[in-house]
Amino acid sequence: MNLTAEERHMLDGQRGPVLAKALDYLVQFGEAFGAERFVDVIYAHYPAEMSIYRGNVEDAVEYAGTGARVCIPTTSSTLACDLDQWDKLGCPRALYDLQAQVVDAHRRMGVLGTYTCTPQWLGFVPPKGSHIISVESSAIVYFNSVLGARTNRGGIFTRYSAVTGKYPLMGYLLDAGRRGTHLFKLHLTPDDLKHESDYSALGFHVGALVGSEVPVLDGLPRSTPTQLLALSAALATSGSVTLFHAPGNTAEADSVEQAFAGASPKATYTVTRKDLQAAYDKLTTVGAGETIDFVTLGCPHATLEQLRHVADWFAAQGKRVHADVRLWVCTNRMTRQAGQWEGIVPRIEAAGGFVVSDCCPVESHMRISTCHEHGLPTPQIRAMVTDSTKMARYVGDLIGCKTALRNRDDCLRAAVDGRA
Repeated sequence: MNLTAEERHMLDGQRGPVLAKALDYLVQFGEAFGAERFVDVIYAHYPAEMSIYRGNVEDAVEYAGTGARVCIPTTSSTLACDLDQWDKLGCPRALYDLQAQVVDAHRRMGVLGTYTCTPQWLGFVPPKGSHIISVESSAIVYFNSVLGARTNRGGIFTRYSAVTGKYPLMGYLLDAGRRGTHLFKLHLTPDDLKHESDYSALGFHVGALVGSEVPVLDGLPRSTPTQLLALSAALATSGSVTLFHAPGNTAEADSVEQAFAGASPKATYTVTRKDLQAAYDKLTTVGAGETIDFVTLGCPHATLEQLRHVADWFAAQGKRVHADVRLWVCTNRMTRQAGQWEGIVPRIEAAGGFVVSDCCPVESHMRISTCHEHGLPTPQIRAMVTDSTKMARYVGDLIGCKTALRNRDDCLRAAVDGRA
């Protein structure tokens, strides 16, 4: 790679051994993928080093002990437990004690304790064309597509970019990597995309067809940020999409032609309501009317407006969560605090629900592997209802429960009735 004088000084150890080692990893990474040079990154969304993965916390603590500090604004992704309510939610003390060590490590490094999959809801909105580095698939797709910032899937290299401010110029940072590859013509009415779960179903359908390439959605109606995030999360669940274009909704292409930048689509698909329904059906393994014991909303993490909707729904219905059902509404800790201040969180809790921060069910003590390690019975959940294809896709394997994909209000009705 062609290095600047500043980068050579860093690599030679003139700014200390920590930065030298971090940049060396990035040089090896860039050369492996043919990158010619580095770019400066202005923001990082950092892996949270979860205690459900053996060695993750210990590695985070060890790295903080080297004196490493981030040099750009750096937020953190989700943990394996709610640090404030861990005991009330059934998390084992040993798992909490281990996870809590990450907080001190991150503070010493200068990583912000956001612990969320939706840092954009907290004001971390990198400008179009900026180079960033991120973990968390839904955030990556949203940053690239809706905001037009440029990031690859960061993985462990996010750590080294956060402390050096550098990343190899390759992949989705290049114009060539951002061209559309597959065209999806949406034959959908406004009623077909009424709920965020419909966007989630759309993304699940498209992601399965396109894999790791760049879909272009022709005919997507003007959508809200939360709808586009639901779409982003789902695209990265059934496939490994990192970027999509939807003219009128995304940042870089005002037309289908611009999205393909002169190239022809590798394939063209038509999408109808039947395709969305097929996604609902595929992710629903709970029979109609069957009893359920868990409902979760907030995958990705809920906004304050979404929390208010839940509180207002319970107030309008005048009902409570069924005695045999746990309702988790997952969000980040800052939004939970705002909801507490506004009186939204107490209203949800009064109806029998939990407003959970820092984590979500699939990244928690309820994982089968974690239950075995801590002597907990499995499965922790028998049948879950959710409005997220991402949650429905992963909990079946990782928690071992049946699932039902429904829109948000139907999820809340299931929480009250105790049935899908």
